[in-house]
Amino acid sequence: MIKTNQIITVCLLLGFVLLGAGCSRTPVSNLTPEQAAHETTLQNGSEIVLRPTVLGLGGGIVKLVGGQTDERIVTISEWVPGVSASLGWTITSSVETEESVAAREAYDEQYSQSPVGVEIPDPPKREYKDVTQEGVIGTDLLESATVLGLPETWPVGDGGSVETSLLWLSKTQYEELVNTRSTELSLGLFDESFVKIEEATSRIGSLVEWIKNVLPLSEDEAQEVVEDPDSSLLTIKADSDWGTFSLLADNVRTTVQTIEAENKFASFSILANPNNPLILELRLTPLARGSLDVLSAEGFVEGFGGYEVVRIKK
Repeated sequence: MIKTNQIITVCLLLGFVLLGAGCSRTPVSNLTPEQAAHETTLQNGSEIVLRPTVLGLGGGIVKLVGGQTDERIVTISEWVPGVSASLGWTITSSVETEESVAAREAYDEQYSQSPVGVEIPDPPKREYKDVTQEGVIGTDLLESATVLGLPETWPVGDGGSVETSLLWLSKTQYEELVNTRSTELSLGLFDESFVKIEEATSRIGSLVEWIKNVLPLSEDEAQEVVEDPDSSLLTIKADSDWGTFSLLADNVRTTVQTIEAENKFASFSILANPNNPLILELRLTPLARGSLDVLSAEGFVEGFGGYEVVRIKK
């Protein structure tokens, strides 16, 4: 006679089998990384989804250290490869309502100092609402721009046409990087960083000492950075080997070929496609912002932040 627990075990196993049969796995591309990169093109209506990162990690780790986790959905409205791009973007965040905040504050005020033995009711539940930020922005400098336009710097509303290459390496820079393994690239944050540092220091020697502590430079090299920062640190250098990067392209898990490059401000994973040199991942260093305090939660997120492309709809 079959025991009851054996019947239960068989039923559970059958249930798992049936559930597994109904599950759909994300399809995986059979293209080589080189082919996949070549096929990753854009057109009017394409979507790019960006996720914030800290130390190159997204999701839970960003939330754990107090960073923003909301994805940015970028929609291409006009696209001319190597020439120009216009796009719209949205970020939807879950925000606690004002009524919910007021209810919690009133509860804390009423019960935070209640005597021992007094029955205290359960605190009110937090109530949230979705808040959407959105904007539009464009550039006509995808051929020769030397400055990126980090998404976090895009204004809400109409950002107009900017003198950056937004999310892409310009055509000239891409060709230089492929052919010589180096090119110059600014994040658009460098000048502001040194202004902040100089305001915080009373003598130029203090700035030199700070740079020596942040970077593995001699005193002469640090002095050169202070005197001529643009030519000293903006050059990015590429690895000698191709890299790879994984993302969802039209809901297919795809590994694409990349150029891996870095300078003292950031490291970059760039799609190996001359018609779409999209920066798939950017990882900042504290020097990019002049972040002197990376031990605080805010300073850590700011100093080691960045983004990654998680999905593309071509």
